[in-house]
Amino acid sequence: MSDTRTLTDRTSRPCPRCATPIDSDPRFTDWCPGCEWNLGARPAKGRLRQRRRARDLARVERLYATLAAEDPAAGGDRGAAWVAAMLLATLVHLVTLAVLAGSVLLLVRGYPFLQGVGLVGLGLVWLLRPRLGRWRTDAAELTREQAPALHGLVDRVAEELGVRRPDRIRITDSYNASYARIGLRRRVSLTLGLPLWTALTGPERLALLGHELGHGRNGDVRRGFWLDLALRTLEAWYHVLRPNPGDARRLRTTRKRLLDELVTWLLLWIALPVRLAHRSLYRLTALSGQRAEYRADDLAARVGSSAAAAGMLDKLFLADSVRLRVAQQRSAGQVRRPTAGGAVEEEFWTGLAAYLESVPPAERARRARIGEREMTAVDTSHPPTHLRVRLRGERPAQAAAVTADRAEWQRIADELAPARRRVARALLGI
Repeated sequence: MSDTRTLTDRTSRPCPRCATPIDSDPRFTDWCPGCEWNLGARPAKGRLRQRRRARDLARVERLYATLAAEDPAAGGDRGAAWVAAMLLATLVHLVTLAVLAGSVLLLVRGYPFLQGVGLVGLGLVWLLRPRLGRWRTDAAELTREQAPALHGLVDRVAEELGVRRPDRIRITDSYNASYARIGLRRRVSLTLGLPLWTALTGPERLALLGHELGHGRNGDVRRGFWLDLALRTLEAWYHVLRPNPGDARRLRTTRKRLLDELVTWLLLWIALPVRLAHRSLYRLTALSGQRAEYRADDLAARVGSSAAAAGMLDKLFLADSVRLRVAQQRSAGQVRRPTAGGAVEEEFWTGLAAYLESVPPAERARRARIGEREMTAVDTSHPPTHLRVRLRGERPAQAAAVTADRAEWQRIADELAPARRRVARALLGI
């Protein structure tokens, strides 16, 4: 299943536009770093989208300049925007409490008709309740008994950062990692995507752990209970109130009964203030969220070293390459069946690691350039990845505060063996 090539498979040829010598690898797109011929970035279509992209780029650059000039350990999250966000979140909670109190009052003191209204109100409160997440055990969870070495390493990182150690660790098939607080008890769940874990070196894995666990102390107000609850409440309201998107589109293309049209438009207008409130609350906390991600990167550098944190961020640009590789291997794996010893699964991971190791510098630079043009980010809550990489180069160099030797990494690899087989089968579809 492996088709990785060596450096001898690469050649050099002139750029057809500017004649600059460019490295050519048959597995990847040829492009010119000088004139950006055949770069592959998707241009924004239409003047409105072009203006929006230019405006967004200017905004994130201004935000980056503001945050880059700050002391990494400085505060700054409790300004006017934070006060406005807290007031808006309080208003959201008061609305929920008002509906709940009014419904209970109607049930206790109202006439039969009003008691019916109270029951409807209670049902509405239950339906529109915020979802804080349920703590459910699934196949992705790796317990402390199953992986003592991995949990021990994560505990050391948590101790170095002075944060609560995760209550569980999950291993998934995504090229990502995440940190979440779940339920009223706000228990910590750390999720590690095995493809990303495989792509990283040992120090880069430590940097990844430092970034994710850093969310426990990086000052992101959106992860606080009050604001997080308000955001989830508004999301629940909008999810219930908004009509089916297809219904809104079909209003212009098909004839519907008058009542259906009136209900659809009514829901659209009722859901609009909820959507605006959610957008306003999100924007009021956007600066805190962006600052928190940069701080988490600073903590990643503290744990794994500055070089490891920069390397970890650079590997995020390879997400499309990983998806392409997995799709190719999935097509090849559909004609193969898993073996008792897991040979096919281990060959998949070995091939993926060798493939990522063989990605030439020109392709890595192309992916980074596309990420900069398109402002690629992990998700909407993260700053563009190229700005996170840039800031790593501007911060003072740091040595790793947490290290692991080869024997410890081998023990962790042995503990992950069952997860490697499970995830490989899911990715390969076998």
